[in-house]
Amino acid sequence: MKKSFTILCLLLLTSIFLFGQTKPKTEPFIIHGQISNCPENILIMHYDDYADGAADTIRLDLSGNFYLKTYKVKKPQIIKLQGIRFSVTKLYIAPGYNLTFKANGKDSYSLNTTKKITGIGSESNKYRIVMDSIIEARWSISNGKNPVNTDFLKSINKDQKFKDSILHTIFDRKPIQDKYLQFMGKLTRLDIKLTRFESIILYTLSTKYNYKQSIDFVRANFDNDILDHLYRDEYLTSSEYKRFICFGYPYFLISHDQKKDSTIHQDLQTILNKINKVYTGKVKEYALNYLMCDEIEGARTFVQINSLKELLTPYISNLKDLHYKRNLTTMFSAKMANIIMTQVGKPAPEFVLESNLGKTYRLKDFKGKVVYLDLWASWCHPCRGETPSLKILYDKYKNNNQVAFISIAVKDALKDWKKALTEDKPEWIQLIDKDEIVNKSYVAYSIPKFILIDKKGNIVNFDAPRPSSGVEIEELINQEIAK
Repeated sequence: MKKSFTILCLLLLTSIFLFGQTKPKTEPFIIHGQISNCPENILIMHYDDYADGAADTIRLDLSGNFYLKTYKVKKPQIIKLQGIRFSVTKLYIAPGYNLTFKANGKDSYSLNTTKKITGIGSESNKYRIVMDSIIEARWSISNGKNPVNTDFLKSINKDQKFKDSILHTIFDRKPIQDKYLQFMGKLTRLDIKLTRFESIILYTLSTKYNYKQSIDFVRANFDNDILDHLYRDEYLTSSEYKRFICFGYPYFLISHDQKKDSTIHQDLQTILNKINKVYTGKVKEYALNYLMCDEIEGARTFVQINSLKELLTPYISNLKDLHYKRNLTTMFSAKMANIIMTQVGKPAPEFVLESNLGKTYRLKDFKGKVVYLDLWASWCHPCRGETPSLKILYDKYKNNNQVAFISIAVKDALKDWKKALTEDKPEWIQLIDKDEIVNKSYVAYSIPKFILIDKKGNIVNFDAPRPSSGVEIEELINQEIAK
């Protein structure tokens, strides 16, 4: 009994000790600062924690100020800060980094010549600041034209030597605060090597080399250790490698196959078959998953999604990574549900959006009317090109209380949207899709997009004729009014 009591006390003390311990947390990644004159009010950062990646949205206020603190960054990596019209800029990020980013985001030149990054992690980021400013200076001197250099090898070797000198200056020293400095240097060197690899194989495709001649040329001018072990898992830390291994390299392999057999086509099945046959390990799984996700995301009709399901099912079944399998299965289900929501005769997806005049509108407010939806953006030239025709169409029906015209700006910056309205002066209802609700529910992957909705709130035509079609769209509207 005494022994049992002693054991019980020890267990109790152990549980109290363990209960008092907190699991170590991943350090947050923080970035804040100001991007003045930015054409966007929302920027996206896609992280590299898995093939489908996590992401964060950075929201800028009217002065371009922003702040983000996130725990989604699990490892050091190089990512892109991007928007629809924002000039993409690369950033070195890691758990524990606390960056202050300031720049003029008016255009690419302004961004790359004015950006300043300070704080913990700025030592690694200095490489991009130096490189981008030099690239812009060279571009400016050449008046925006790529200098012609007929000696391919001389050009890429000169470029390699230049980059090596910058790499040595930035990364080959003792860090002050940046504990990932050496790792970031290694990752950058890998990116540069793979960019060189891509340049070399694309060069061989521009020549009349056969497959053997191409391979000999590549081996004579590239790191043979990488060539002999091209499918190393560790290379997946490089964004350049992942882009290249999914798109550039399959194109290279199939292009040489076409030299032997002209009946071979560069279609999805051929690419997937080539990757399945040649690639190995995690790299094969990554490439197959990435390409399949990309195709599913782009499907817009039942015919497309059903054809894809038939084509991709064998590849999905052979994946070993359960995360990929689950993700692809979920994507198919979600895409199918989305397409079902937007089929003819089905209720049009509801929305609650604010107008340029500060009034809130719901789609259900227009029950009893034929609704002509216009999905557009201020930066979309074809969208703005339809505005004069839309004005003519609206003028024909503006006194008819059975018809409503609604324009919704998708993936647009608030200030640019308002500026466009000031310039174009539309008289019908103008809404903005701030949270991308309409963009997702109406599958607005390409704009301009027009949807016709009947008096009951059901979809008549999910890809309705444009205003510039004239009689075609008028006849469709008149048919619905008459019902």
